[in-house]
Formats: sequence, structure tokens, C-alpha cells
Amino acid sequence: MENPYEREDRQFRKFRRANPGVSFAQYSMSRVMEFISNGREFKASSALALAHANPSEFWNAAGQKAKKWFKVMSLRPDHRVIEYGCGSLRLGAHFIRRLDRGNYFGLDVIDGFFDLGVNAMGRDLFEIKAPQLRVIDDDAIAAGQEFAADIVFSNLVCVHVHPDEIDAYFRNLSRLTCKPGARLIFNAMISDGVHRFTYNSWTQPIEVITRSLRDMDMVRSDTYDPKTMDGVEMTPIEFEFRRAAPL
Repeated sequence: MENPYEREDRQFRKFRRANPGVSFAQYSMSRVMEFISNGREFKASSALALAHANPSEFWNAAGQKAKKWFKVMSLRPDHRVIEYGCGSLRLGAHFIRRLDRGNYFGLDVIDGFFDLGVNAMGRDLFEIKAPQLRVIDDDAIAAGQEFAADIVFSNLVCVHVHPDEIDAYFRNLSRLTCKPGARLIFNAMISDGVHRFTYNSWTQPIEVITRSLRDMDMVRSDTYDPKTMDGVEMTPIEFEFRRAAPL
């Protein structure tokens, strides 16, 4: 079948030839930051628009979602939490505010979004809570391991990971969930095979996920109503894995 995204893919290949080693995620997010720098407008309710142009709505945007995660995690202020793919902190800011000082560690592929989020949440709160914000690389993953998180979570990230980078994504999640008894919580879209349903969105077979995280115990997989696109049935799913604690 003809690739409907060939034009965009060709631009990415050209960019990577000029910038060896750049991931699809870095390329995609760098383009978004370039749009912001050039004054491009985003959907008013989007995470970037709220952080960049509508900071007064910032706290309301993900308030209900944060409450849902707090309940799922039975989150306590003394928990140490890593958010993998924290973006402009629309969700992360709620964790930062709830957790004790120094107990939030945010990771993303570029650092441009961090400043948007910090400005929207307020520099005073940032200084009081002292979260760590790092760009994803080997040093940051190693620092995340030393952080010894009780909970690692990745919200609406897996679906946007390029198939060439999915192994690295799960490898990083596994490395970060290193503390005995630590929990890894994330969501994805599954189907019988890998299926690209927008330019930067893919489904994954559940076997890829369970195989990639076979060093942990899967303790929960909650599925939601499936939908069909391009003749492919795709099912939203939320996973929880746990690192075994010593006996």
C-alpha cells in the first residue's frame, strides 16, 4: 500500500542525513519548537498552547487526568516518581505540586518544552519543589536509575514512538524501573501487528510489549473500547508492571 506519509518521511530522512543520530522523536519535537519560535498557532486546548499562550488555563487542563493517575497509583507525597515523556509539564506540574520536594523526575527528548511548563506552573513552585528535568540520553537514564523511583509512568507516549525506536523506549523504561518493588505504568494502542494510523502514531502487538518487559511482572492490563481505522482494530490499553521485590 502506498505510504500516505512519504513526503514527511522523506523530509525526516533528509534531516537525519544532515544530522546523524537524531531520533524521530527528537526531530518531531524540534519541529514543534520551531513552529512555536515562528509564531505558529496550536489548537487552543493543546498542551503546548496552554503552556505557551494560555497559562491561566494550565492547571485546569489536566486536573481530572492527574486525579485519575493519583488514584491509580495510590500516590503519596513521599513517593518518588519519574515521568517519561513529561513534555510541557501539563500533567507533571500536578505531580510536582503534590509530591514532596525533590521527588519528581521528568524526562523528555528535548528541553524546549520544560521552560514553557516551568513558566506556566510558576517559578516559585518550581524552586520550592525542586524537580529534576532532564533530556533523555544515557546519562539522564543513569541518573534516573540512581533516583530510585517508586513509580515510573509514561502517559500517551508509547503510541508516538517510532517502530525503529520502540526497543530503546522499553529498554529505558525497564532501566528506570530498577528499585525492587517499583511500578511501571503506561498506556499504548495495540493491534495484531504494527500499524501506523497517523503520521506519528502507531499500534503495537501486545507480544512486543510483554517480551520487551519480560524482566518484570505484568500485574495489570486494562483494555478500553476498540476502534477500527483502515480496517485495523485498535484497542487502547493501560499496563502496570512491577519489579520483583526480594523475598
